[in-house]
Amino acid sequence: MFAKPPGIEDIFPDRIDRWNRIIGAAESVFRKYNYREIIIPVMEFTEVFARGLGDETDIVSKEMFTFEDRGGRSLTLRPEGTASVVRAYVENGEYNRLAACKLFYRGPMFRAERPQRGRLRQFNQIGAEFFGSQDPYYDYEIIAVADGIARGSGIKGYEILINSIGCTGDREAYIALLKKFYEGKKERLCEDCKKRLDKNAMRLLDCKNESCRDLKKEAPVITDHLCRDCAEHHDTVKSYLASNGVICRDDPFLVRGLDYYTRTTFEFVSSQLGGQNAFAAGGRYDGLVEHFGGKPTPAVGFAAGIERMYLLIEDQEISSSGIDAYIVHVGGESLRQAVELASRLRDAGFSVDMDPASKGFKAQFKKADREKSLYAVIIGEDESAAGTCTVKDLKTGEQKTVSSSECAAMLAKSQ
Repeated sequence: MFAKPPGIEDIFPDRIDRWNRIIGAAESVFRKYNYREIIIPVMEFTEVFARGLGDETDIVSKEMFTFEDRGGRSLTLRPEGTASVVRAYVENGEYNRLAACKLFYRGPMFRAERPQRGRLRQFNQIGAEFFGSQDPYYDYEIIAVADGIARGSGIKGYEILINSIGCTGDREAYIALLKKFYEGKKERLCEDCKKRLDKNAMRLLDCKNESCRDLKKEAPVITDHLCRDCAEHHDTVKSYLASNGVICRDDPFLVRGLDYYTRTTFEFVSSQLGGQNAFAAGGRYDGLVEHFGGKPTPAVGFAAGIERMYLLIEDQEISSSGIDAYIVHVGGESLRQAVELASRLRDAGFSVDMDPASKGFKAQFKKADREKSLYAVIIGEDESAAGTCTVKDLKTGEQKTVSSSECAAMLAKSQ
């Protein structure tokens, strides 16, 4: 017997209704905000992610599935979506010439990390990216989109954390302050953070190590060191959120773990997920398009983990979708008529199932119940001889015999 690799899951039908609730909520919200779908490759040249995420990020340095193709070129299974969307946006002139561009994506991502609840090696994300404006309205909009998807999925009790990490000038000055703060406290840092101190001190604020988290509480906060434009931008984003009912909490240490963020950063977190408590996150990245060789283009976006969102609604009662009709027969000529009727009903748009094996009515009705069928369409010996069928409502028990040619119309009328 073959087994799937560790950190990879099969999604069976018993989970698919909750899964589809999340996907359906996302599609509905994206449509309301006029985001259009883009399908990005599952693999890219490795440089796309190294350039987009930063060579020193944990994702690039530790977690990517990277291999060489037959031509000796380095390819990587995508660990996230933003870098691929930006690459596609820059490469496709039709879209990067637009004054504004709204895109969303969904699909599997891959990271070589230790599998645990809510953290898989193959996982699924939904996300959105906006290109074309520095206006703080779009920071608000992207957070509102993520909030609408969370609410539409049925997630409750989550919190939205928000921060600003300012512009390049703000960060350079702030990083100097951080280095000065941490220099005399190196012995309290984990080994990774000792290396980060020289390469990118802001990453120390994103470390999940307990000693580093405790030390962070004493560190200076970047919101005390924003320039006037960045401070006004941050205040305007929060004002839009507050006036439109999207409740956020300031977290001055929320810097995110990727190099490309500027100004707004945010996370959606839930205590139900334990230590790794974020199920959606994003922010602004005004320099990333130019970093990929495009013209200077401000942008903002987010991504959400479908598996993590699923964990937050897995205990909720949700109505499971079934089929419209299950055809019950007695074999022989009755089976032939059942196959023909099933074909006609499917052509009319109904979902229909049946078992060609000649089994008793009791077994076939049990199968109809298991498939959550709304109706049983019965073709017994009498019905077969008369060219009729008996349509039984499996909830009320009511039934009516009609000609086989009238069955589709009766089902349509009953719904």
